[in-house]
Amino acid sequence: MADKGSIYIEILPVGHALEIAAIDSETGREVRFVAPKTATEDEIKQLARAKMDYVMRKEAEAKNKKPPDSRGGIVV
Repeated sequence: MADKGSIYIEILPVGHALEIAAIDSETGREVRFVAPKTATEDEIKQLARAKMDYVMRKEAEAKNKKPPDSRGGIVV
C-alpha cells in the first residue's frame, strides 16, 4: 500500500529524452511529461510532484468555477 500522497513514476527512454508517466496513488490521476535524458532521479521526482500538484489544483479550481450563463440576452 502506498503512502498518502504517493506518486508512482514510470520512466521510458525515447531517443535523447525520457518520457515520464506519474500516477497519483490516491486518485489514479495520470500526468505525463518529457525530461532530458540527463535529468537525475531527484529532478524527475520533483518535476512529477510539481506537475501533479498543478493539475490537481487546476481540476479543483475548475470544479469550483461557476459556468457562464449560456442563454444569451440581457440580464436585468
